Amino acid sequence: MGYETLYRKYRPRRFSEVVGQEHVVQALRNALSSGRIAHAFLFCGQRGTGKTTMARLLAMALNCEKGVTDDPCGTCDACESIIRGTAMDVLEIDAASHTGVDAVREVIIDRVAFLPALLRYRVFIIDEVHMLSTSSFNALLKTLEEPPPQVVFVLATTDPHKVPATVRSRCLRFDFRPLATRAIAERLAFVLEQEGWQGRYEPAALTLIARSARGALRDALTMLEQAMNFADDRLTVELVSTLLGVTDDEFLARLVDALHAGDLKTLWQLVADAVESGRDLHQLVHDLAAYLRELLQVRSGAPTEEFGERLTFLERQSSFFDERQLMRLVRGAWELERDLRLSSDPQLTLEIGLLHLSLLLREPTPSLAPSTTAMPLLAEPLAATTTNPSASLPPTATNSPTLMTAATNLTTNDDAVPATIVPSPEGAMTLDYIRHHWGIFLDNLKRESLVAYTFLLNAEPTELQGEQLVLTFQQAFSYDCVNERVHRETIERVLREVFQAPNLRIKPVLSSQVASPAVGKPIQATTDSHQQVDTEAFLNSLFDSP
Repeated sequence: MGYETLYRKYRPRRFSEVVGQEHVVQALRNALSSGRIAHAFLFCGQRGTGKTTMARLLAMALNCEKGVTDDPCGTCDACESIIRGTAMDVLEIDAASHTGVDAVREVIIDRVAFLPALLRYRVFIIDEVHMLSTSSFNALLKTLEEPPPQVVFVLATTDPHKVPATVRSRCLRFDFRPLATRAIAERLAFVLEQEGWQGRYEPAALTLIARSARGALRDALTMLEQAMNFADDRLTVELVSTLLGVTDDEFLARLVDALHAGDLKTLWQLVADAVESGRDLHQLVHDLAAYLRELLQVRSGAPTEEFGERLTFLERQSSFFDERQLMRLVRGAWELERDLRLSSDPQLTLEIGLLHLSLLLREPTPSLAPSTTAMPLLAEPLAATTTNPSASLPPTATNSPTLMTAATNLTTNDDAVPATIVPSPEGAMTLDYIRHHWGIFLDNLKRESLVAYTFLLNAEPTELQGEQLVLTFQQAFSYDCVNERVHRETIERVLREVFQAPNLRIKPVLSSQVASPAVGKPIQATTDSHQQVDTEAFLNSLFDSP
């Protein structure tokens, strides 16, 4: 017999060998032992969670030579033929290659009426059943509703919402959950022991593979096999990290330490190291968000059994933050991951995003009162946004080379509820009106994109040319970034929503391109207004620092 891949070699042969999915195993075993066997089952869940394996185990339980049992032997001729895929009466059908009604009629409907050739039940396992066409579902519907007593259907799908409700209602549904990281790591350790790798692997390396599999045991076994082929003699964290492109805990811990300390030089160096080593920056941010979530989980006292040996250093690092700070970081990392997917320059987006995460730690800690609205769109009286005359803006920040100074000047409350605004009473948009409510616009932009928000922190609306708002920038850095399509579209969309002006757009200009400064009232403060932080000088100081 030729080489057999790990996920096939270690496929469960008995219900007791199934990893996870205890709720499905228990329900099926109870049904089998009591004789309450449905004629159609619908197995739903992401790939690699055991849907097809469970369907085969069900077929074995129905056709085992011991009789219908909740514990098939896995060794008799019937069980062996089902495991090998050679049983005539157990048909595994790929719906993606049998989408047409003629194929369904030929492969399924015409065979249903015949008695099983060798086994007790004829079992039809239809994988990715949502790929069937509408006409195929209609043709199958009557057969599925009233099949002969010796026929059992098992439908498996990763997208149950695409299965017609008329089909779902005729099936007994089971939802397969993603497996816990710890359960996957334990199974990988078992496989390595069986393969003769005792003492030749680091448990943390298995945890890294398990996390990368994202709940799919089959994917984890495939990654493990790849790592075993790549390793010379020992499976290490460094090897797995290099092979799979995932981020190890040590790198993430250094990154979070730099965020906590405001160590900008280390932040830049870590990003440079990641780029130089060929790391996937999207994967890096995803892993960072997951790591910050784990810190929040530990800090808030949630169950931590899944962390195992990692719990010690997670507890150490989570002690540096309070829950509010970690919530800000998790949210900021999630927004950075979203921005990175749309960015044409992932490295720049990552660098600016990490700066913002560090800045978030220095902002005044807000209350945890939940926001009642994501975007201020409702019309309210203009007086509702009028602030106390004594609540004036703090002085404009001067150029600062340090993170602490810039963070002190940035006093935006990220979780505060912004005031609502309305068009001016005369119905015509004016520059003074936009400048008066500029802080509210920045609040909403920050919720949409931290990166775009950063670029506008020191931009100033200087002129309104019809429906085109001129934004003046002091330096070319932010000017060039705002001119990128992804950032410009985000800014204009939020601008239109906040000011309820569907055709409003921006025209970025450099201060050197402006003949004379625009004359207008200074931007007035509202309850959530923003200071004009000299972000350009701050960013330049980062590159100039030794």
